[in-house]
Amino acid sequence: MTNPIPEPARDTQTDSIFDATCFGVPTNPQSAEDVADGIARAIELDEHPVFLEGLADRLTQLGTTCTAIDTEIMLQEVKRRYKELLGKACPRTVQEWIKGKTPGVTSRQNHYELCYALEMDHQQTAVFFQKHFLTMPYNVKSKEDAVFLYCLYHRKPYTTAAKMLTEAFGFVNQENAHTATSQIMTTIMQTDDDAAFLRYLSAHCYGNEQQFQLARQIVNREIDLLKETLKKEAGLGMTEILSPDRLNSRTVAELLGYSYQGNEKAVPVHQLPKRFTESLPKDVTLGKIINGEDVSYETLRKTMILLHFYNFYHDAEQTDRYTIGGNLIDFYEEIDNLLLSCGFAQIYVRHPFDCLLLYCANSYDPILTLHYLNERN
Repeated sequence: MTNPIPEPARDTQTDSIFDATCFGVPTNPQSAEDVADGIARAIELDEHPVFLEGLADRLTQLGTTCTAIDTEIMLQEVKRRYKELLGKACPRTVQEWIKGKTPGVTSRQNHYELCYALEMDHQQTAVFFQKHFLTMPYNVKSKEDAVFLYCLYHRKPYTTAAKMLTEAFGFVNQENAHTATSQIMTTIMQTDDDAAFLRYLSAHCYGNEQQFQLARQIVNREIDLLKETLKKEAGLGMTEILSPDRLNSRTVAELLGYSYQGNEKAVPVHQLPKRFTESLPKDVTLGKIINGEDVSYETLRKTMILLHFYNFYHDAEQTDRYTIGGNLIDFYEEIDNLLLSCGFAQIYVRHPFDCLLLYCANSYDPILTLHYLNERN
C-alpha cells in the first residue's frame, strides 16, 4: 500500500533555496537590521506565484501549454474541465485564485475539486496541497477529507465523491476520538466498497475539537518543557507567582520575542510575509490547546514547530559553522518526524514560515535571531 502523503521532490530552485538557507554562512545578528537578508528571501517566496506555477505545469502535462503568467488560458481551460469532468461551473473562489489571489486554507472542497478537474491521483493531489496550496492534505478525521481520499485513492469518479459528500453531511460527529488518524487512513485505503466506506465513515468522523489529537499531545508536551525552563530561570517561587494565563503569555513572549495580551494591536505590524505572521500562537491559543479546544491546523503546526525550535536550541551549543550545520540537520529531522507522526505537512523550504525558521537555525543564536525577526516593523 502506497503512502498517500509523499514527501515533495525538490527541484533545482528548491535545492538552491535549501542550500542558501541551511548551509550558507551562519548569521550572527546584533540587531534587527542584521536579519534583513533572511526576511527578503522569505518575502520573495511569499510573493512567488507557487499556485499558478503548479497549475501551469499540470495543465501543460495535460496538453494545454502555458506558464504562470498565462492566466486567461488557464482560466478558460479550468472552466472547461469543471464543466466537462465535474459537471459544474468553476467556483468564483477558484477563478479568483487563477486571477492571482493567493489560495486560502479553509475552502478544502474547492482545493480537492480543482485536483479532480486536473485529473490528479491521490499522491499528485497530496503533493499539490503541500507545494502549491501550502497546506496539509487528507485530514481524514474530517468527513470531507476522508471522502476525497477514499475517492482519489480508489479512482472513483467525481460523481461518486459528490454523492458521498451529500450523504456524509448528515453524519453526526463522534464525541471522542477513539481511533488514531493513521488507522483511519489505513482502513480507508484498504476499503474499496462504497457502502462499507460510508458505514465506516459514519462511525469515525469528528469535529474540530476531536481532530489532531496526537498533535495536541505533542504541543502540550513541548509547552510543559518550555514552562519548566521558565520556572527554573525565574526561581523556585515561579509556580506560585504566575497563574496559568500568565505563564501562557510568558511562553509566547519566549517563542516570538514580544508579548500578546489579547489585543491585536499589541502584535507588531511586520515587514515579515503574511504566510509567516498569520496563525502564530498567542496566549489565548495556548490556553485553547491545553484545554482541548478548537484551533486551526496552521496554528497547531506553527506552534509545534516554534516550541520544538525553542526547546531544541535553548541549551544547544552553536560555536562554529560545522556545529551549527549539524544541529540544524538534527532539528530538521526531529521536527519532520514529529510532523509526520501526526499527519502534518513536512518542512518545506519554499514555505516562507519554514524558510525563516531554518534561516534562524543557521545562526549563532537561533532564538535571538527569531526575536530579531519579530522586531522588524
